[in-house]
Amino acid sequence: MNVQQVKILLDNLKKELKGREDRSSYPTESQKTQYKNLFDLLNNFLSEHRTFISGAYHDAEIINMLSSLNYLEVILKMKMEELNEKSMQKPKNFLDSAQDKLKQAGEVFENKDYSGVSNKLNTAIELALKDALDIPSTIKGINTSKIIDILISEKLGPIDYLKEVKKHVLMDNLVKHQGVSPPESRAFTAIASVENLFKKLKEPIKITEEIKDKIWSGVE
Repeated sequence: MNVQQVKILLDNLKKELKGREDRSSYPTESQKTQYKNLFDLLNNFLSEHRTFISGAYHDAEIINMLSSLNYLEVILKMKMEELNEKSMQKPKNFLDSAQDKLKQAGEVFENKDYSGVSNKLNTAIELALKDALDIPSTIKGINTSKIIDILISEKLGPIDYLKEVKKHVLMDNLVKHQGVSPPESRAFTAIASVENLFKKLKEPIKITEEIKDKIWSGVE
């Protein structure tokens, strides 16, 4: 059920009924059908308001129909706020934030901003490592290159894919400090390497305390 679509039907019917209000106390047969169809659509979606829906369904005069539609608007507004709150409370899944940055990298690639691609991908890798190694997201910067080197040397995670990401993405110094923009082909390959890594990186990487100490030495 799309609440916004129902709201469009409701607004359209209210407009029609108000246009007829000064000429008659009663709706046309078409308006009656639209009115009943609207409440049929909402019967299950607003099950906690069935008493109101059942009563409103049998409204026969325009004034009563408009009153019921006004009250229905209030209910729909409350329902939309409830759905929005639930959506905001929905916990993030593994790599969600990193996937968002990867998506943004694809968008800036379409705009031919290849330096922007590199920046987005570097952030995506940083966020992915934080998720994979349980590093708090509140920590602003981590030495991604050093941490990837540790993972590779300790044979942790999808090693070959980490190597590809290190080879094709980690070029912060070139992009940020020398202003060198990667060519289109390299930007494309960089995106592909991160996509492939994320497909293999399905869950947090389990590490020993010793390796954890090494990794945290790469956290600024």
